[in-house]
Formats: sequence, structure tokens, C-alpha cells
Amino acid sequence: MPRLRAKSRPRFQHRQSTNVAASTRHHDAAVKMKLNISYPNNGTQKLIEVEDERKLRVFMDRRMGQEVPGDSVGDEFKGYVFRITGGNDKQGFPMKQGVMHPTRVRLLLGDGHSCYRPRRTGERKRKSVRGCIVGMDLSVLALSIVKKGDDDVPGLTDTVHPKRLGPKRATKIRRFFGLSKEDDVRKFVIRREVQPKKEGAKPYTKAPKIQRLVTPQRLQHKRHRVALKRRRAEASKDAANEYAQILSKRIGEAKAAHDEARKRRASSMRH
Repeated sequence: MPRLRAKSRPRFQHRQSTNVAASTRHHDAAVKMKLNISYPNNGTQKLIEVEDERKLRVFMDRRMGQEVPGDSVGDEFKGYVFRITGGNDKQGFPMKQGVMHPTRVRLLLGDGHSCYRPRRTGERKRKSVRGCIVGMDLSVLALSIVKKGDDDVPGLTDTVHPKRLGPKRATKIRRFFGLSKEDDVRKFVIRREVQPKKEGAKPYTKAPKIQRLVTPQRLQHKRHRVALKRRRAEASKDAANEYAQILSKRIGEAKAAHDEARKRRASSMRH
């Protein structure tokens, strides 16, 4: 008796519906892009999502480092000028400066290159990076405000996030406060208040250790190092002179012994 086969569903309908859904998802994903806008003067940043493709046209085919007017992004960004600092595509691969390509490329990266951190000394690896030309395949575009407009953007230009730590190097402290070389830098160190974890304990302040601070002790150490270096140079010079004298003396003695042996051989041959 022949076996009856179950009536199968036609495959092309499933494929067609899958392709339509994938194309719809791709279209929706292509339009959406996030803009990570930073304002270095205040130390703030804000992430906004843009769904209108027309607002993003001003960034298309621009390269990293170029300045772009932000009037088309929104009414709150009238008069603003942005600098493109980077971005990531839909799969998370970062944009790399200097790669003149609108898609992903695979580059052999080593120590000192961006988008790669070597795990071992001298290690190189071929990694996928996104080119520096902006396209619609990006999920996040990083922007930095170069010029501020007339109106403040809430959460970006109207708030200030001060730095937690002040300058630590002596020259940077002088530059920060406009001091001369004669002024004492230690009086201008920025201290920060620390809240203790124990209950009832009073808060205290901490100050960083100033680096490259010229003090009398440091000058004394430098003089000591220079004196040791000079002493070692003189000692090596004296040792070289002494060795040269001993060497010339040994060469003279060897030459005299050679001449004496030669004379003895000559006298024995005569007899």
C-alpha cells in the first residue's frame, strides 16, 4: 500500500514573507541613528535619537574631523557647529581616522594604532574597522560642539560637570593659575573633600602629590648624581691610563726578552 505524504506548505511564500520582513527591518534600522553630542567646555554629553533621514543628510559623505553646521538636526541646535569625532556601525565596529572608505575594511593593526590594544609585546592582528566616511549604516555618530549657538540645549550646555581632580604636574599648576617660576606651587594645589565611610567621622581633604616639583632636596640629588658621574668618569680614565702604562711595560719586557733570546741563538750558532 503506498504511503501518503503530508501536504507540505509551499516554501516560496515563507521565503517571500521573510525577505519582506527583513527588508522592512533593514529600512527601519537604516533610518534610525543616534547622535552622541559632547560639549568639552562643560564636560557634558547627550545622546539623542534621530529617525528623520533628512536631518542626517548634512552628515553624509563627511569625514572624521570635519566641521558640520547643526541647523538641520533640530531647532534647538540653531547656530551650532559640530565636529565629527567618530562613530560605530550597526555591528559595533568603530570608525578609524585615515581610512578613506564608507564601509568596513580589515587592517593589520599593531601597537600605537587606534581601534586595537595589543595583548603581548610586538603583537599585530588583522581587525575589522569602519572607514572614516559617514554613511547611513552607522548606528551611533559621535559629535563635539565646536561653536555654541544662541540657545542652550537642556542637559548639554546649561549644566557644568566640573573635573573631579585638578592638575598634578607643577608646570600645569603654574599654567592653570598663571604663576611664575618664583611662586610657590604648593599653595595652589586643588584639594578635594573625602567623605569617610565610618558613621560620625568628620570629612577630610586630600591633595595630590605634586610631580616634577623643583625643591632643594631634588637639586641636591641632581648635584649628587652629577658628582657620582664625574667621579666614575675620572676613575675610569685613571684606570685606562694605568692599564695603558702596564700594557706598554709588558710589551717592552716581552720585546726585550725576545731580543735577548735572539742574541743567544745567534751566538750559539757562531760557536
